Amino acid sequence: MKDLSFIVPRTPFAQAWSAIGGLEMRVGRRVVKSDRFGHMSANISLSLNYARSHISSAGVEIEEKQDSEGRTVAFCVDWRLAKDPQVAKHEAECVATYCKGLGLNVIRYETQPFFDVYPVAPDKGEALRDMLSELAVTNGVLYLGDSRTDNPAFRASNISLGVVHDESPVRSLDCDYLVRFELVPDFLHALVLNDLKFTPDFPMIKINPNRRRE
Repeated sequence: MKDLSFIVPRTPFAQAWSAIGGLEMRVGRRVVKSDRFGHMSANISLSLNYARSHISSAGVEIEEKQDSEGRTVAFCVDWRLAKDPQVAKHEAECVATYCKGLGLNVIRYETQPFFDVYPVAPDKGEALRDMLSELAVTNGVLYLGDSRTDNPAFRASNISLGVVHDESPVRSLDCDYLVRFELVPDFLHALVLNDLKFTPDFPMIKINPNRRRE
């Protein structure tokens, strides 16, 4: 859900990236843009200006998500560090209502004190399939995620692994297996030692009792 400028420098080992909920993808040096949101670009600008002018609470962050050409195509309103959470939440909800009135997609994350605003509903499953097509990969796909927005990608993968932390909506994660957030480094280390071959026998891996697919 972050943009390429955020994720690429933090993942120098990767060969391909899908960013902004699948609105932009980079494979090697080639960037592929989605054409699904062009007609909503003006409304993103309007809502971003509205957010800037109507949120005055200290500690509220408006994070712009920009494409590779520097254009803001989505944004996040985050009041986790607000000095007055109640006032900040009220101001943020006014922004959310305005965005919905413009036909934009407001994405909430359970009870978290932030939300994303997108021109169209992101589909991580479609984004994953598009990337696999670009890479000509048809099998051996392991996907990690920690929210219900990851469910379409869980279903599009061969092995799906939900990352669990204190605020995880575990019952809504449609994945095969679970791993605690603090044990993810141990899992990745074990995966490397096992030649990138996943096995549910890794000690930190648990079967998801709530999984809905066979």
